[in-house]
Amino acid sequence: MTYLPSSDTATTGRYQVLLYDNNFGATESYPKFDWGQLGAAVVTDYSKGTHSFGHIFTVDETARTYELVGQIAVPFSGYVSSAQRVGDSNSMLVASGQAKTFAEYDRYGLPIATYEMEAEKYIYRMYKYEL
Repeated sequence: MTYLPSSDTATTGRYQVLLYDNNFGATESYPKFDWGQLGAAVVTDYSKGTHSFGHIFTVDETARTYELVGQIAVPFSGYVSSAQRVGDSNSMLVASGQAKTFAEYDRYGLPIATYEMEAEKYIYRMYKYEL
């Protein structure tokens, strides 16, 4: 999760968070949990996953609310993945670890650049820094 404060966060209590949603449900600590109660919203079999998401939420600490304000569908990865806002832009860098891809998406969810990795291991996390 990436915390995205604004210039008035201290006075308004409002900020955004960027979250990678792997769209996969599993738990070893509570194996009796029924993921089916969430309907088709969550995949429980790695072989059946089609996409994950980069979500942007606006959080209002004063009102104790949050709202989904943006999302993009990305290649499915049930684990080892990340999402990051790139600098002050509205683009999002997403590593879909299990899919062995990473891409930067513009504010409309269109890929700016996409890369694939040929390896036995997965991409755990990806960062982009300003030079």
